[in-house]
Amino acid sequence: MDTIIDQVDATDDSLPSEGDHHHMAMSRDRCPVSSCTAPLEPPTGKWRSCPVHGIRITSKSFVYKNPLDNIHFERDYFERAILNNPRKAETHRFGNENSEDALTWNVFTALARRNQLSALSRSLLQVDTNEEPELYLWGLKVSLDGPVPNDQFDALCAARKVFECGISQFLTEPDIMMYVPKRFLILIEAKFTSSNTTTKPDGNDVPDEKPKSREGILRRYSADRLPTGSLRTPTKDTPLFSQLYRNLVFAIHMAKELDVQWGLVNLTSKHLPSKRASEKMSADLTTFADAVLPPESRQRFVPYTWEQLFRDHVEGKDDLHELATYLRLKSANRGKAFDI
Repeated sequence: MDTIIDQVDATDDSLPSEGDHHHMAMSRDRCPVSSCTAPLEPPTGKWRSCPVHGIRITSKSFVYKNPLDNIHFERDYFERAILNNPRKAETHRFGNENSEDALTWNVFTALARRNQLSALSRSLLQVDTNEEPELYLWGLKVSLDGPVPNDQFDALCAARKVFECGISQFLTEPDIMMYVPKRFLILIEAKFTSSNTTTKPDGNDVPDEKPKSREGILRRYSADRLPTGSLRTPTKDTPLFSQLYRNLVFAIHMAKELDVQWGLVNLTSKHLPSKRASEKMSADLTTFADAVLPPESRQRFVPYTWEQLFRDHVEGKDDLHELATYLRLKSANRGKAFDI
């Protein structure tokens, strides 16, 4: 069987044993499919391509010509519900080796198929529930055994009307939401090879786009529109993580409208982009959370890693063996992705 060093087809029962696989830096002069010996085509710009597998390769990464080749779980549903869906931005990027959206889809639909989201919710938010949450990816409900929903989450659309009126594109789009009516709503901001972004003092704000400056973010996503005392305005010396702040605003607003408990999880990789950067990010996140959240709700903001998710909810579970193999073999920037 052809094995892609980045990740093998985790649905194939003919997978070799895990000991037969080795993470390694991939040569830009060969196809990332381990058994492929075909010479690469001559360079076109920064790309070289495998004539057999249609994979485009650079010195830093590679891209599947067909984004579906990067989808290893619930592929049929993905093709019907997500690929080319105008309500999901940039679905062509699912073919990128470093696509955090592809990683998110593969992991969370695999967990959903095995009814593991309730256990994940309990460990993240410390909620006492055995009820399997509804799963939303990028605002779209994922109903693996049901019809493809046409609309995004109603509470998300309502929050956009409050905070993003006049913005024409790239509205706030939580990567993952897990929702149990009358109980809780958990938003997850997922990162893979990128870091959490902070506002820039010299950010230029455009009227019909999400603001980039600190002042623009705090003005548009004002805590004054939330229940009194639920979110604080950070001081100027506090790092302001723009995506996390917007997700906090949306989580608190949606939870109030739905009359449920809210949670926000920042899901990152342990050592990417580097171990030192991860350690600094961890300290900055603590400073950020302490500045914007009152003491009684700080535990609802949860820094978490893909490695923790693997060890807490995937490793050693027979029905998640395929997902465990996928995560062990996953690459990023043509090298090993996770410390597992």
